[in-house]
Formats: sequence, C-alpha cells, structure tokens
Amino acid sequence: MPHRYMRSILNIFVDSPMDGLEDHSKKVIEAVDRLSEMLDNYLDGDCGKTEELCKTIDELEHDADKMKQQFQVILPDSVVIQLDTNYLLDFLKSQDSIANTAQDAAHWMTLRPAADIPQEIKDELRELMKMSMKCIRSYEQVMVSLEKVEATSYSKIEIHKLVEQIPEIERQEYEVDMFEIKVLKTVFAHENEIGGAGVYHLSRLIDNIGGIADNTAHSVDIMRKILVKKT
Repeated sequence: MPHRYMRSILNIFVDSPMDGLEDHSKKVIEAVDRLSEMLDNYLDGDCGKTEELCKTIDELEHDADKMKQQFQVILPDSVVIQLDTNYLLDFLKSQDSIANTAQDAAHWMTLRPAADIPQEIKDELRELMKMSMKCIRSYEQVMVSLEKVEATSYSKIEIHKLVEQIPEIERQEYEVDMFEIKVLKTVFAHENEIGGAGVYHLSRLIDNIGGIADNTAHSVDIMRKILVKKT
C-alpha cells in the first residue's frame, strides 16, 4: 500500500506540477480545518476529542510532508513548461509550512488544560482562529482559480483574475496580525491569574494560530510571482 501511495503522488506531479501543488494544498487546508475544530474542543474542555484531533493533524501534516519531499525529488525542468522551478519549490515549502504551523498549534494545546484560561481569552482565541480561517477559505478559492488558470493554458485573463484575489488575503493577514497583538495584551493583563507558564503557553499558541495567516499570505505572494512571469 505505501508503494502504491507514493506512485500515485509521483504520477500527479509528473502529469502536472500544478495538480500536485493543488493536491498538496488540500492536505494542508484539511489540517487547518481540523485545527479549528480542535480549538473548540480544547476550549470546551473535551480532552479526548482534543487528543484525537491532534493525531489526525499529525497524520495530515505527515502526508503533506511526504508529498512535498516527492515533489522536490522528481521535479525536473522538462516537466515544468515555462514555469520557474525555484519559485514552485518555494511555493511548495511555504504552503507546507501552513500545515507545520497547524501541527505546532495542535501540540501546544495538548500541553496544558484550558480549564484555567479566562473566558475573555477563550473568546479572543476563537475569534483569532476564525480570522485565520477566513485567510484559509480565501486561499482555497485561489487554488480553485489556479485550476482555471491551468485549464486555460495560463490565459492572461484568468491569471489576472487570480492575482486580483491576492491583496484581499494580504489584508486579512494584516488584520490577523493586529488582532494577535490584542489577544496578547489580554493574556498579559491576566498574568496574575494564569501565571508566567500560562502566559508563555498561550503566547506560543497565539503565535501559531496567527502564523497560519502569515504563511498563507506568504504562499500567495510567491504564487503571484510565478504567475506574473507568465504574463
């Protein structure tokens, strides 16, 4: 079964590098979807479901990582018709970092129970996750648009439509950054209640949840560079 799985990945990338990137994105996006679900369970105190979802995220990140490694190994210039190989690999690495960050956030949740987290912080963590998910949903639409770009043999019209979507993701990422600072201020305001270890734990969790939006914006910026070279 593992050999069959790896052959299927190879076939995807050899047939079309962009198809490979799109399939990889689906694993990455699913990992973030499961993280959003995990955060809700974590803040609600459901330790069993939290641990279960953490394992699921580990598996998704591992699958995405295997796909990334195979892409890096088998990507010859001859396969990538008029596309910059270095930019493609940079994009893949950046996209993969979204899943890595989701995995990091998941593991930080398993280190300390949420019982002592003040409700104000819980509410803001949920909002931060919701904002990062908006970036992911916009990113998902970019990947759908990428399919149209490829289907039209890199039509300048379709490239332009895709590139026009990118500033909205960058705007969303900026809003996440600003809200991150707000949540951190709230955490430090409750330092006497949660202690130094609690502050550190939540700060790392906040950084990782917000990092999903950062990595998403970085990925679409690289995608813009890839496509602009085609126009």
